[in-house]
Amino acid sequence: MAAFRATLEEVLDADLIVHVRDISHPQTEEQSKDVMAILQSLGVAEEAPLIEVWNKVDLLEGDARDAVLTQAARTDDLYAVSAITGEGMDRLLAAIPDQLKDPRSEEKLSLTFAEGRKRAWLFEAGIVTNEVQTETGYDLTVFWTSLQKERFARL
Repeated sequence: MAAFRATLEEVLDADLIVHVRDISHPQTEEQSKDVMAILQSLGVAEEAPLIEVWNKVDLLEGDARDAVLTQAARTDDLYAVSAITGEGMDRLLAAIPDQLKDPRSEEKLSLTFAEGRKRAWLFEAGIVTNEVQTETGYDLTVFWTSLQKERFARL
């Protein structure tokens, strides 16, 4: 569980979380609860949008398959797919850009040389559009979402 948690900590900087579940697995509900509990403990659940993908619908049959497909069709941010057959992938791929449409704004920032960690974060996020070195640090122009601005403020 510790290694799994460490892997999930990478989602702290995500703009969108896509939680892919093996819907055919007998313990899929328990696995989902574990993932959600860890995301909650990391504080991610309140910040980044999350969509849930139920994969492997091709392995379900009869009523179980019909129930999964019906629930996915009626639930926002829930997608039933088969990565093998491609079933449901068009709907999922069309939905992802809609989740990422957080408006962006341009801002100018001034950082001192001592704020190298913040500068590195901005570049890692790929939001710096211009940088000028000054006598005391850097003047940067960033093009970011409100979520990125909030994350930057917590550094």
